Amino acid sequence: MQQINDLLIRDVKNERRAVAAAKKRNEDLRASLVARRAAIASGRAVQEKATKDVENATEKLAQSKELIAKTKDQIRGQRRRICEDLSRIHNIGPIPLAPPLSFQICGIPLPNTNYNESASRKSSTFSVDEDALSAALGLVAQLTDALQYYLAVPLPYPIRAFGSRSSIRDDISLLPDPQREFPLYVPRGGSAAQFRFDYGWFLLNKDIEALCASQGLKVVDVRHTLPNLKYLLYVCSAGTEEVSERKRGGVRGLWAGRMRNLGFANANAGNDDASSSLGGSRRGSDTSDAPSRQREEELRKAVGRENKEAISGGSSSSPGLRENVAV
Repeated sequence: MQQINDLLIRDVKNERRAVAAAKKRNEDLRASLVARRAAIASGRAVQEKATKDVENATEKLAQSKELIAKTKDQIRGQRRRICEDLSRIHNIGPIPLAPPLSFQICGIPLPNTNYNESASRKSSTFSVDEDALSAALGLVAQLTDALQYYLAVPLPYPIRAFGSRSSIRDDISLLPDPQREFPLYVPRGGSAAQFRFDYGWFLLNKDIEALCASQGLKVVDVRHTLPNLKYLLYVCSAGTEEVSERKRGGVRGLWAGRMRNLGFANANAGNDDASSSLGGSRRGSDTSDAPSRQREEELRKAVGRENKEAISGGSSSSPGLRENVAV
């Protein structure tokens, strides 16, 4: 009898322990449910707030896009105005009675380069004084250095514009010479100094090419310093509706436009110009600089005839590049 009582007492204790554990588990589950309900409510509140924010942002999205487009147009307009001012300050125009693509800046002629020892004096049919050449390169360096800030395009080769004693640095190329600054003026000191001058001029042309590339322009020949710079200013100062037409053909398009205005274009001129502009930047040769020698000879005669007529008619200056382009 005593054993039965002991067994019953032990079973009662075990059941009480089980009941206590079940109550504790029940309380834990209730607390967990309360925490989950609170988390769900908080998540729904955050979701509702995000939904409202999306709705408000959607309402303001059109206004923001319109504001961005308006700001871009204002920036483009300011750049156009600044480029027009720079084009007037640094007046670049064709040289009267000179071969095609022969330009001058502020009345100082600057020949196109071919990167050899006689590039500054034998690359053009007209003679250029050394001081005049240095002054012209100084003006080009000043204009190129100013354009990088207005177009928001950092130049790969920094320029130090000091008039006719300007210089340019090359900090990215592997050079045996520790001297990284190259003159943009005619040196006196033999072939080594002449090489440094030619290389500096080449770097200046590469800076101009980088500016053209930032505006989506293809440089036909990197050696054409003033033609490429004139064309860059021409496109940057053009209206939005005119840019796409003036981009076509690069400097070759300007060349062909001059020929079309004089009545010497044929039906295939546009195709020849378009194909020549797709070649990208190259150093080129005499055979690759023009689609055909016959067209080049016709253009030379046309330009010479136009300049003679302008001089005989009392014109004080050669017509600007803007009037010679067919748009």
